[in-house]
Order: sequence, then structure tokens, then C-alpha cells
Amino acid sequence: MNMRRTALLLALVVAASCGRSEKPAAGKGEAAGGSHGYEQPTQTPAPRGAEAHAAGTDVGAAMPEYGAMWLDGSKFELSGKRDKVVLLNVWATWCGPCRFEIPELQAIHDRYAAKGFEVIGVSVDESGVESVRQFVDEQKMRYPVAVDPEGKIATLLHTDVLPTSVLLDRNGRIIWKKYQAITPNDAELKKAIEAAL
Repeated sequence: MNMRRTALLLALVVAASCGRSEKPAAGKGEAAGGSHGYEQPTQTPAPRGAEAHAAGTDVGAAMPEYGAMWLDGSKFELSGKRDKVVLLNVWATWCGPCRFEIPELQAIHDRYAAKGFEVIGVSVDESGVESVRQFVDEQKMRYPVAVDPEGKIATLLHTDVLPTSVLLDRNGRIIWKKYQAITPNDAELKKAIEAAL
């Protein structure tokens, strides 16, 4: 019976995602009064088909230029990572499904790092670098994290859903994309990573 409850809870967490315009209450990772521009997703969480392809961020398209700031204050330019296969993960500290996938992201990063692979988390929190840094320390996140409080990456990817992840090959081409939490042992993602490496 406990296994059934655990499986049901896991399924609910995985199925959930955070969307544009959600404003968490104080104590959920940000001080009261902050806004994120994310709300619960509707039936269609992100543009698909011709609209997404026209926007240039569909699978098969070249990832547009993007830059943000690392937690240490230095500049992050995605183009500087072209020597690696990169899993770019857009997330926020207040997003439950984002928290759920952190151990899997860390495991993937550790598994393939020696082969030229890197997970890069991009936080869209507006609460400031220090709160994101504290969260990263608490969660023992060892993969690199950039901060983008304006949410430029979400706009660039035409997504209203957190987490959203894209896998980029060494040419900067999007080869895989997901609009929800990455679950343990995702066979499709593993296949895409290994093919790119």
C-alpha cells in the first residue's frame, strides 16, 4: 500500500509544472511581494509545431545567442560552451517540479561530464543572487548555475513552463526539448545525450 501511495505521489509531482505568472507566498523560496511572471500552465503549456519552429527554438533549430550571469558575478555566454554537449535547464527555487529533478540533473551531469557534457541550470528567480546561491548550496547542486531574473531565457525559448530543458549539441543545435521535470532514467534523454557525445 505504501508503494502505491509513493508511486501516486511521484506521478503527481512529475506531472505538475510551474507556469508563467505564479506568485509564490512568502516562505516558499522568496520574500513576499516578489513576482515571477509564471502561472500554472493551461492545456497547451508551450508553443508547438509551426509557431515554435518559426520562433527558432524547436528541435533541429540552432539555439539563439544567450547570455546571463554566473552565481559568482562573472558573465555567462552560451556560445562559449560550444566545445560541450549542454543540457540547459530553466528553473526557479520556488518551483516544486524543479526541485524534484535536481538529483537526476546532478546524476546526469556526473555520469557524462568526463565525456564533454555539462548541465547548466538557469534560475529565473527574482529574489537575488544570494538566495539562489544559498538554495544551490542547500541542495548540493554541483553543476554550474546562472541567474536570469528577467527571464530572458524563457522568452527566448518561448516557454511559460518551469522547468523547461533543452539539449544542445556541440554545434549549438537543439536536439531535445522538454517542458516538465526530467524523471530518473529518462531513456529518450539518455539516448539523445549519448548520440551527441
